[in-house]
Amino acid sequence: MHDYRKEVQQLLDVMGNSEQELTLGAKAIQLILQMAAKGSSAEVIEEKRASVTPEAESKPAVQEVEPVVDEPTEESKEKAKIDRTSQTLQALLSEKGDSQALDNWVQKDPKIFERLFDMVMVYKVSTRRIGFKAYNKNNKELRFRETIRNQFNPKNGDAILVSNAHTDSPRITKLIRRPAESYYPNTVTFDRGVVEVNTDKELIVKRNVSGKKLRVDGELFEYKIPAQAYNIHEGSIVRLRWYAQPRGERQNEDISLAWVYPECQEKVTTPAPKKEKGPKPQYQPTIEFDLAGKTVGIVVGRELYRDKYEAIIEAHNGKMLMVDAFYHRRAPENYFARRLSEADYVIMVQNQNKHNTSYALAKIKDQFQGFAVAKNLTGIQVEQAIYRAVKGLPAFVAG
Repeated sequence: MHDYRKEVQQLLDVMGNSEQELTLGAKAIQLILQMAAKGSSAEVIEEKRASVTPEAESKPAVQEVEPVVDEPTEESKEKAKIDRTSQTLQALLSEKGDSQALDNWVQKDPKIFERLFDMVMVYKVSTRRIGFKAYNKNNKELRFRETIRNQFNPKNGDAILVSNAHTDSPRITKLIRRPAESYYPNTVTFDRGVVEVNTDKELIVKRNVSGKKLRVDGELFEYKIPAQAYNIHEGSIVRLRWYAQPRGERQNEDISLAWVYPECQEKVTTPAPKKEKGPKPQYQPTIEFDLAGKTVGIVVGRELYRDKYEAIIEAHNGKMLMVDAFYHRRAPENYFARRLSEADYVIMVQNQNKHNTSYALAKIKDQFQGFAVAKNLTGIQVEQAIYRAVKGLPAFVAG
């Protein structure tokens, strides 16, 4: 008999203790037991066939003949296991309301997430500059507006369960997040940007309501509101979005005006110009060295502490180029080689990067005049790493 205990134990491990999850788990276990019972019936027939003695076989053919059942193969056992998993997933998806049990299962066993897309009613999300698209196993495409993206906030690669997919108004009934370690964004969002008027009387966006400056591919950018955009004026609050993959120098049309916030929800005063003109953060060097105008590339996740690192580099008479270390696409060495092509020295912040980033930088480090690793985000660690890169010292210092 097939040992079904592993499947039941996996389900128990991810199941919560709420009344809904317990009810749902009980149904899923019943499905597993039903599949196991079918398998055991076939095994009983096989045992009966094997128990026939030679004497019995030599008797006239008038005796009852038992049906012959082929010996279960590894392939058939695997198929049975897949069938049980599919039925359990279907049971979890069919339940209304919260999908916490399914989410727990997916996060614990990432392979289960890919199995979801074997079902025609499950679609994979592909985020776009405005709204998102979704595709099922038959490559049927659905499109959703930014209003639906606001409601569900799906990430690129997430799974959605869709009803009424054959109509003009498909409805999302469940959102299942993909495993965190396999997430990769394909769009960048600059949210709650403030619309201002420049000296040419054009409507532009260059900062958000918190005063954070608009940067595209690490460079300061001034987005001009398209002439055809309506109901936008000075003080309006908007959302901008562009594709993450760089394709040459960014142009205004590469960025989409994804959303305009209703004025009743956002009451924000444009930051006073005097803040823009204020002095940059100052840094008092702890080591003596001169970058002599050269560029230092800082590779750090989410481009953290941009102003602080820029102040450190400027204090040593250099320029900064910052690149996000959390790059998830193929051929990362090509990506970083291109993004850091203007850098003379490169510093990687160790505790804010991914393994594929470290591997890629190790392969291309010879293209720079110097390369070093900062153990953490602190300013003194980064400054010391820059010093080692400039002086040709070991890239990493333990302790």
